[in-house]
Amino acid sequence: MPRGIRGSKALRIVAMIAIVAHHYTVHGGVQDHTASAGTAIVLSSIGAFGKWGVDVFVLVSAFFMDRTPRRGKSLSSVYSQVLPVSWLILLTAAIVGIHLSPRDIQKGLFPVVFGEYWFVTSFVVLVLIAPYLSMVADALTGRQHRRLLLAGIALWSVLTLTDGVRLEISNLAWFALLYLMAAYVRRYPLPGDARLWGTVTIASAVLLATLPPLLASALIARGSAPATVGWAMDVYASAESPLAVASALAIVVWATKARPWASGVVNYWAAAAFGVYLIHDNPLVRRFVWDRFVDTSAAAGQWWLPLHAVAWTLAIYVACSLVIFALQPTVFRATHAVTERARVRIEARLARPDAAEGAPAQS
Repeated sequence: MPRGIRGSKALRIVAMIAIVAHHYTVHGGVQDHTASAGTAIVLSSIGAFGKWGVDVFVLVSAFFMDRTPRRGKSLSSVYSQVLPVSWLILLTAAIVGIHLSPRDIQKGLFPVVFGEYWFVTSFVVLVLIAPYLSMVADALTGRQHRRLLLAGIALWSVLTLTDGVRLEISNLAWFALLYLMAAYVRRYPLPGDARLWGTVTIASAVLLATLPPLLASALIARGSAPATVGWAMDVYASAESPLAVASALAIVVWATKARPWASGVVNYWAAAAFGVYLIHDNPLVRRFVWDRFVDTSAAAGQWWLPLHAVAWTLAIYVACSLVIFALQPTVFRATHAVTERARVRIEARLARPDAAEGAPAQS
């Protein structure tokens, strides 16, 4: 059984950078409005790893959550970051005079319940049901576990690539399937060494980066408008795409077999990765950061578009990280103290019926 994921912190950094690059493509408005064939093709490659990053993030988290008896600390950690970031952004927006609808205020005050971040809401529910998913994994034989995973991949990853097939799956259900994948990797050592899985990772990543732009090129050659070919990336580089799943799973398996290593610098930056997502993909921030601040439309049709995308992806990642570094010892620490007290009280109350249930009856 693998003892852990070597370099898991580095994987979180890479996954988050890929997510920011994806948002450059889909939230800047240029993908759906460009008249440049070159822009459409380049963007379909730049944005191809965003959902891969989501898969990696969930797989790594699930690997460590599996077999952990309590999930309260995970929820406490999530809430201690989500709530203050959402509240601070909402307050800042109100101070600078950004128009806020009642829905904006509702989602900003209660970001998890009202789905301000689709990922956070799905992830929180995944944490809540994680113990039961681990029970399912424990109850299955290795063969049954493999069949379950293969059935899920066939139904929601492979078949849905066929035009006309619509076997919808929710974000939570997909996260649950990823959890079971991580649980399988944790329980049953997969054959092959780190070199083999590194090769699989590279090969699948190359396919993920090249297939969407090749499809976009073919569609444009047949007369499709550049602004209409973004679906090639959305489908073949989606979280459920076989290419994204294969590449994400391969790099996690590789990390379980690689030589142990650690870096204080990597660990420091990785601690801010989740916060980077919370800031840059907040709906209030997203309204202006890509169109007005980054101005992705200005790069459409320009030869320097890839440089623009890479530079702004890294700039946003670093800027958001610096904000998180400032919040960690101040706001996050104070919020975490509150969420931890709430966690302890809730867990103590939930434990009472169990203790009473196991106590001998009094005559």
